[in-house]
Amino acid sequence: MSGKLSAMLIFGAAIAWAQSDSALLFSECSDASSIQRVIQSADLVEVRHSLAGGAETCYAVSVKTGSGEVVEGFLMGARHPAVIRFERQEESYIARAFSTPTEKKSNVPKTSAHRKRVSHNRWNPFSTK
Repeated sequence: MSGKLSAMLIFGAAIAWAQSDSALLFSECSDASSIQRVIQSADLVEVRHSLAGGAETCYAVSVKTGSGEVVEGFLMGARHPAVIRFERQEESYIARAFSTPTEKKSNVPKTSAHRKRVSHNRWNPFSTK
């Protein structure tokens, strides 16, 4: 078998196996990059940031393995529970940031309708008088 064909078969098998309760951890922010490992939904995953604009949103993550090793990579799409929590937190933050604040009574006194008149009879070296 050629190298490309065997890689495609391995990739296809990994996708079929990973669709149940897991996700694929890629080496780059592309599903065409190499697969580093299969991440289970119970694995400790920390989402560092996301990048939207492609077919699926790409998430830069750190995964802590059972042996304590930390592996960094990329998850495509919002299927892992840690990614779903990350998206919910982002949506909540955006909703709070762009919501209209409730009106609060200010302790600043209102300005009077009568203003103090200012005299403009001061000497001005740039005056045209």
